[in-house]
Amino acid sequence: MSDAGRPAGADSTRAREHLANERTLLAWVRTAIGLMGLGFVVARFGIFVEQLRLERLAAPPANPVLSAGIGTALVAAGVLAGALGAIRFVRARAQIERGRFEPEAFAELTIVAITIAAGIALVVYLATSS
Repeated sequence: MSDAGRPAGADSTRAREHLANERTLLAWVRTAIGLMGLGFVVARFGIFVEQLRLERLAAPPANPVLSAGIGTALVAAGVLAGALGAIRFVRARAQIERGRFEPEAFAELTIVAITIAAGIALVVYLATSS
């Protein structure tokens, strides 16, 4: 038995579980960075299109407010993804220590829903600004 009253092999299993939990957190961080980067690009896209319109004067008017709103929402989704990832990491860490891991889907489904909503908003924006 190990010091914590667990079989000797349990320590290596526990270590693998913690390392997997850390890799999952890093995946959440990459997702958050991706969403924030995309949001920044989308927000600036409206300004770029407006500049093109002003240079040509014949192009249809763009709506930089819409792209700024979509971009801001994507950046906020990135911040939310980072926060949800951190919360999920802390919960999983505590569950691993207790030896009772219970899978959760709330954080993943929240990010999927936000990403789908942002994708639909981008489709509408691109369809109406072209």
